[in-house]
Amino acid sequence: MYVMLVEDEYLLNKAIKTYLTSKGMKVDAYLDGLEAIDAISPQYDVFVFDIDIPNINGIEILEQVHKLYPTLPVIMISATIDIDMITKAYEKGCDDYLKKPFDIKELELKINAFTRNKEKSIEICNNIYYNKDNLELMYDDKTIVLTQKEHLLLTLLISNRGKVVRHEDIETVVWDLDASNTNLRQLVNRLRTKLPKNLIQNRSGEGYLIV
Repeated sequence: MYVMLVEDEYLLNKAIKTYLTSKGMKVDAYLDGLEAIDAISPQYDVFVFDIDIPNINGIEILEQVHKLYPTLPVIMISATIDIDMITKAYEKGCDDYLKKPFDIKELELKINAFTRNKEKSIEICNNIYYNKDNLELMYDDKTIVLTQKEHLLLTLLISNRGKVVRHEDIETVVWDLDASNTNLRQLVNRLRTKLPKNLIQNRSGEGYLIV
């Protein structure tokens, strides 16, 4: 787990980094928003931003993260009781919020919750995730609604990623019996139109695959 922390209170910054590091996490900690915004990267699993930090506030950094990497979770921390500011944080893409003072253990629990959710999701391509547990396809934090047969086909192709899935295997899994070539082609075409990118490849006379 790789965390970016931006907190301008030195002692709190150090305490959070020391605690999370002791729990096996890697933490890059910043005291200044200007330094942090230049270090934003998809290598991080979770971002933790204080709202009130020097030069560039946490809301502005949140906006930049959400613009570049909308699927990466952001936890905001602040002593503010201004509900309008908290509302703005959520509107800009914040995933969770902790009011100071808080127990660092609670922050750890929230970070681990995001980790579990991420582990259940498979990244098909940049910003395209599929969760086989809840049959949810996400692109740029938006849910793409699939039919049951489309879910079955996508799950089958992802489970065999890089390998050609034969026509007869798709028919068995999706229809539980033989289906016409027309039915199969129509299903593949419907799924292709819902995916943001052309991820399903055809191997003539053999089957389909996602690389």
